[in-house]
Amino acid sequence: MRIKMSAVATATAMFLGTLSTAANANLVITEYIEGSSSNKALEISNVGNSTLDLDANVYKLTLFSNGKTEPGNTEMLTGTLAPGKSIVFHNSGAADAFKVGNASTITYFNGDDALVLTKDDAVIDRFGKLGEDPGSAWTDPNNADFSSANKTLRRKASVTTGDTDAAAVFPTGDQWLVFDTDTSDGLGCAGESACSAEATPGLLLITEYIEGSSSNKAIEISNVGGTAIDLDANVYKLTLFGNGKTEPGNTETLSGTLEPGKSLVFHNSGAADAFKVGNASTVTYFNGDDALVLTKDDVVIDRFGKRGEDPGSAWTDPNDANFSTANKTLRRKNSVTAGDTVAEADFPGANNQWVVFDVDTSDGLGCTGESACDGSVTPPEPEPETGPCTNCETLTPVADPTTFNGEIYYSDVLSGDFANADELKNALSIIIAKDHKYLTYKQVWSTLTYADQDPTNDKNVIEIYTGNSISKYDNQTSGSGAGKWNREHVWAKSHGFPSDSQWGYTDAHHLRPSDPGINTARSNNDFGACRDTGEEVLFNGVGTGNYLDKTTDCWEPRDEVKGDVARMIMYMDTRYQGTDTATTNMPDLVAVDRLTTTAEDSEPLIGTLCTLYAWNKLDAVDTYEQNRNNQVYKYQGNRNPFIDRPELVQQVYGAACGDDPNPGLIVEGDIVTPESVTEESAYTIDASAVTAGEGVTLTYKWEQIVGEEKLLVGDKAILSLTAPMVKADETLNFTLTISNGTLETTKAVSLIVTNVPLTLDISFSGNTLVTEGDKTSITATVADAPEGTSYSWKQVSGNTAVFTGTGLTLDVTSPSVSIDQVLVFELTATVGEESLSESVSIEVKNTEEPGWTKPDGAGSLGGLMTLLLPLMWWRRRQG
Repeated sequence: MRIKMSAVATATAMFLGTLSTAANANLVITEYIEGSSSNKALEISNVGNSTLDLDANVYKLTLFSNGKTEPGNTEMLTGTLAPGKSIVFHNSGAADAFKVGNASTITYFNGDDALVLTKDDAVIDRFGKLGEDPGSAWTDPNNADFSSANKTLRRKASVTTGDTDAAAVFPTGDQWLVFDTDTSDGLGCAGESACSAEATPGLLLITEYIEGSSSNKAIEISNVGGTAIDLDANVYKLTLFGNGKTEPGNTETLSGTLEPGKSLVFHNSGAADAFKVGNASTVTYFNGDDALVLTKDDVVIDRFGKRGEDPGSAWTDPNDANFSTANKTLRRKNSVTAGDTVAEADFPGANNQWVVFDVDTSDGLGCTGESACDGSVTPPEPEPETGPCTNCETLTPVADPTTFNGEIYYSDVLSGDFANADELKNALSIIIAKDHKYLTYKQVWSTLTYADQDPTNDKNVIEIYTGNSISKYDNQTSGSGAGKWNREHVWAKSHGFPSDSQWGYTDAHHLRPSDPGINTARSNNDFGACRDTGEEVLFNGVGTGNYLDKTTDCWEPRDEVKGDVARMIMYMDTRYQGTDTATTNMPDLVAVDRLTTTAEDSEPLIGTLCTLYAWNKLDAVDTYEQNRNNQVYKYQGNRNPFIDRPELVQQVYGAACGDDPNPGLIVEGDIVTPESVTEESAYTIDASAVTAGEGVTLTYKWEQIVGEEKLLVGDKAILSLTAPMVKADETLNFTLTISNGTLETTKAVSLIVTNVPLTLDISFSGNTLVTEGDKTSITATVADAPEGTSYSWKQVSGNTAVFTGTGLTLDVTSPSVSIDQVLVFELTATVGEESLSESVSIEVKNTEEPGWTKPDGAGSLGGLMTLLLPLMWWRRRQG
């Protein structure tokens, strides 16, 4: 354990600041109850003559447990406190007689714990001695009846200023009256006597308003008075006035009896489960610019917003930049004891009555007060047929883990040949995606009751970060999370899949039961090694072994689940490769070897990969995790391969984290390669500068890659070859495998072979002017023709002639022609795979028919005959 401070005086100075007896003489601790079981309460009263504005300064009540000097559970005091009035905090597990005021973890004390009341960090009162553990209780040598354990203690009426020396001996003087254990009749009023039996009348107020994201909307109405209200004795209505209208909109009529301290809640039917407290109602069809009015027999008794005004998007407060009626949860201050009865007055007005919480805060629904609900209202014990947990369904299995055969399930991987870790990872992704059945977020509740069942108690589940065993039926379906469990997304859902329509959101392989408070503390932080820089997270005042570094947004889970966390993150990184996005609506999730930044909160990234890799080794797969894998498989249909086959972690992630399962030879130096060579020219590729350390002898194997084949072409450091002839520029690819006899590494080398176009000097000789029907020979001459050159002839235009082409000689019999015509022949010379063509033309003369005389062209008739001659000639020839 790390000790931050050892001296009580130092601790008091650092945490509490300068001691001041004049900080506030009116606010004191007036009653302390440490009774049987959870019957614990603490009362603070204004014993002065003027009202205290608790918001004008920072008033805190802090618990210091078992002699510690580090602050524990803390309550901030807010609102106003009239003279003679009291604030009471009670333990959520106390008997009803002690449930005055608000439930608070500040009451997690026993007789050996200290409580300190401060104003702006200056001590104004205390109970117990800071930095001392008295054993079981503080006692008074001058009063044998005095004890801080199993007693009720009330401050004497003569005490009007606090005890400001938190490190002094306790008790100081004779300030406390002692009452028997479990005496509760003085809670809620200052003074030495029991409170008056005369109860204040019932008072109906709007105590909570939620306008959150999407349909997360709710409104709470509470009886903050001292007697029950018969809602049927009068007409009580809650009415919505939308967008500045004065005509009533959706309305709820209240009925039944509302006991003191009890609440009615109306929620939007489309809200998330956490907001579904009470009854669904259309009165929640509001946005930040709509007004709500509570009436009794049509007389306004309270309101929210200003009726008849549309403020735009929301009502705001110029004195409180955080206040807004849109995207916020607002709770009525404890100090408000009367309704706001002028519905047309400015809102929230000069005296803002509301405490502001972040958007989508739901843990205060169902109970009065500024704090989260205490969970003391136990949900009805579900009937067996309702399912494995509260409001859960019984799932139908989709797979049978008793018949699972890993050799078959992973056969494509076990028999596969993968060039690298990414190929193996992709193959695993295909396997575990194949039979994956999408679960609804509600079905996840049921799945976790099977997967995370306590091995020693089949009615409980185990929370991931606390290790606490808790009833399956204590799942947090609404209201406060105190004493409940909820669903922790180990891969934070904001990192890539914020919607429950995305498969990763409901993938049970990374969802685990968790204490809501610890879940909130973890938030969406990355995983990393931050034990030395963070603070240990407490659960019920006790360290959990989880550490949070708020500066770097780093979360380090307890040692017992570090391997579980690692294998869940690796599963998500492998399952969601972005290849089946059309089905899963999921991006490619990537585990990175660093802590992500705040700007990357919505990106599909999470860290820290190699820390997780180390945790996987530290915390090996156990039977609990194996059973969990089987149960998720039973209801979701797919498995976590890193639980079934732990060796796959190294195969997939080892190389990235310095633990390569197939390590390669480390070499230095460059391979000298020409950028290009001309076809048929000699070249060398030189690897002689590559070394693997002084005195290490290396061997070489050069292979040329041709298509899918590898051809061995050399075994020396220097490769000498001649470039082939190519039709066009072509890239040659080689691999060089370098070995020291034990390890090896492979280098890729490529170079371009440049094509040299074929050129030939071709000329023709022979008679190229003939009469139709005549024969002629044409001879081609090719200067400096390469050996092996072949030749071919073809006619490319003109009337088809009879010809033969042998080598360089062309013999042609000219065809009959109607008019003079040119025949074109082409000689193609081929060398290897290249060719070159040249053409030669032969002119063929037409022979006139016997008996035909050219007409005289004089005169108009002669001119006409001249025009008609071609046509007549053609017809004559055709005849």
